[in-house]
Amino acid sequence: MRVFFVTIILSLNLHAGLLYTYNQLTVKDLDQMNTLVKNKLKESKSADAGKVVPIKEGLQAVFSRPNGDDMIEKISPPLRAVLEQEDATEKVFSDLVTEATNALTNTKNFKKEVQVTYAIFLENIISEFKPNLKKEAFEYKIIKKIADAEIELTKDAQKDRKLRLMQESASPSAIAKKVLADFEEKLKAPPVVPDENAPMPAAGEDEAKNKEAAPQ
Repeated sequence: MRVFFVTIILSLNLHAGLLYTYNQLTVKDLDQMNTLVKNKLKESKSADAGKVVPIKEGLQAVFSRPNGDDMIEKISPPLRAVLEQEDATEKVFSDLVTEATNALTNTKNFKKEVQVTYAIFLENIISEFKPNLKKEAFEYKIIKKIADAEIELTKDAQKDRKLRLMQESASPSAIAKKVLADFEEKLKAPPVVPDENAPMPAAGEDEAKNKEAAPQ
């Protein structure tokens, strides 16, 4: 019964599908990706119901593209703005991460290109959420979800990525665990306390130093 239930979930994920695989997205430039985003925004605006669905598809495509050129930062804000308006940011990102982790822990149902696409998606999510990590905040929970998935990339997926992108592959779960470990280590570090005994600069001393340093 459990196997049957998992099969249904995977079938739904396959039906939902990816708009593009990573190798198709890699060759798209800024103009092409902007066009993709604009089209999804138009679909969302004209939809009577399910306005979030095209935005979700657009975000998945944007985050599934290798981000060596920092394109996510350039083209994702309009999509994220709609999610904020619809109060759907957390649900959409959580759903997309669940889809990716399901695929990468049931790899026999997915081609190697699809596996790499989901791996890149998760890597970009980790990178995007890392700067805003706070204990038990949404970003923290998402990265922990990826870490707990215990993803192991197949050899076929690793070979495909190395062949197409000339990049070695690391498990998104391993990357997430490292991010969380570094975050926890920072929490343990004692806060920096100003030295109350440090001598205060004499009145006018800073101004005199600035005048000396100023070009004549």
